[in-house]
Amino acid sequence: MESKQSAALSKIRQICCAGLPSRSFMPMVIAQLREVVPAACCQFTWSSETGRLANFWSDNFMPRRTAWIILNHKRYEADAGVSFRDLVMFGRPTGNLRVWWARGFESTATYAAVFEPYGFKWFLDGIVRDAMRPYGCIAMIRRRDEPDFSAAEEALLGRVLPYVAHAMRVDRAKPSRFVRAAGRSAMIVCNPQGAVLEWSDQAHQLAVYAMVDGINLDAEVAHNDFSEMQSALRDIALLLCRRIDAAVPGSELPALVRSNGWGEFVFRGYRLSGSGGACDRIGILIEQLVPFEAHLLQRVNATELTMRQKEIALLSVKGTPNADLARQLNITPNTLKDYFKDIYARLEINSHQQLVARLSADQPVAVG
Repeated sequence: MESKQSAALSKIRQICCAGLPSRSFMPMVIAQLREVVPAACCQFTWSSETGRLANFWSDNFMPRRTAWIILNHKRYEADAGVSFRDLVMFGRPTGNLRVWWARGFESTATYAAVFEPYGFKWFLDGIVRDAMRPYGCIAMIRRRDEPDFSAAEEALLGRVLPYVAHAMRVDRAKPSRFVRAAGRSAMIVCNPQGAVLEWSDQAHQLAVYAMVDGINLDAEVAHNDFSEMQSALRDIALLLCRRIDAAVPGSELPALVRSNGWGEFVFRGYRLSGSGGACDRIGILIEQLVPFEAHLLQRVNATELTMRQKEIALLSVKGTPNADLARQLNITPNTLKDYFKDIYARLEINSHQQLVARLSADQPVAVG
């Protein structure tokens, strides 16, 4: 178990030093954290400098639950017995909310709305801040039929927080470019008027992040399921439908691109039924493009290289000259050459050009 923890912590350090925006690196940090601290749901809530809730991301997206939290954040704070501002500004590094249940939290409206329907109970929080400001809160949740978080797991979360705070402090980087990656697409089915007929949970999640750049606590979220997105989706569907009707047969599918702090989202439309004339049902494929740096990190970590070899391969593919790389790692040029020989041998390649091609490709890396 210790080696698994060490590997996860090394990857988290690596992710937090990659110079990515927080909305790009946070899902990767959470994924690594869950490798050693299992949870049914893990989320991060961003804070403004003054402790105001600024944004939200969850690896287990539940639209109605999320919308209830946003619409009823005052009630949530009253039921929890602590404000978000006090939590991120003055709370302990971990474990602030472990006392909820002793206070009778299970009898509150918040519990009934955002915990009970999903069987959630056990809660572990970690506050991300430094001497300059608060950055937000990591929250890990388990179901009531699972064991509570242990002291060792809480201590492990505490070890992660300084790395995340460091990454948040320098969160000004812009991705160099966006690339396609596996598992980041889903389908929405609409009628020609833009009304959604069918969408999966994954499609709902992608649509939310494509349409909602940030959380505005002063704005209404209609019907508790982000249905204010319907107007934006309707506009996209109508435009794509017109482009479909005007497209030359055999040409590339009509597409639109939306960009925001969550990344780039490509919407592609095509006719699902009907032949000739206007389509009566259209499919909208939403594809989330990821920052090249995040994609590269994932591909490097999917190889069987050692941590040192991964670091060298990552920096090299990102364009760091060998002389700078050796100086940065405090090794000699000859030692660096030896590292590259071992990297090439492990990946069964023969050159830096092949290394770049192998790690920059958009398809998943084959492991093993």
